[in-house]
Amino acid sequence: MIYAIGLGSNLNSRYGNQYQTLKKSIVCIKRNNIQVLKTSNIYITQPVGMKGNNWFLNAAIIISTQLKPYNLLRSFKKIENEMGRNAYKPNTARPCDLDILMTNQNTIFDNQENKYNISIPHKKLHERMFVLRPLMDICPHWNHPLLNISIKKIISTSESIEKIRIYRNKL
Repeated sequence: MIYAIGLGSNLNSRYGNQYQTLKKSIVCIKRNNIQVLKTSNIYITQPVGMKGNNWFLNAAIIISTQLKPYNLLRSFKKIENEMGRNAYKPNTARPCDLDILMTNQNTIFDNQENKYNISIPHKKLHERMFVLRPLMDICPHWNHPLLNISIKKIISTSESIEKIRIYRNKL
């Protein structure tokens, strides 16, 4: 299956600064027999719904894997933990955040019954420029399956006031 994944970091990890942490998380993803097909630019983004936290580095990747959504999410939680994310509280700083955003198949998946809740597409995907802008780099024509419009169209109609700028390094 082909997935779009969001990556974020606003804390250093044992692997280094936020940039080094994002790079290491991609190495860990590949280590799990997941093929990275495409990478976005990296963006410096203001924290949304958080006060007094460091700004984030955010990016997105397209991956190919045989893993079903819940098993992929479990794999990502292990990587986040390896990067130093131990608390899963909303709106807190984190060295690594890996989110399944959507698939290229207009898949809708919702599982709130296991240890980790998962919704595909990500429930707030269409509201967050820090997610949409990296997706625009790698899959502008993918449709949001619930809104039935492309990432490009969502961005063009967005009224977001989030501050976002491109980071100097690539993934």
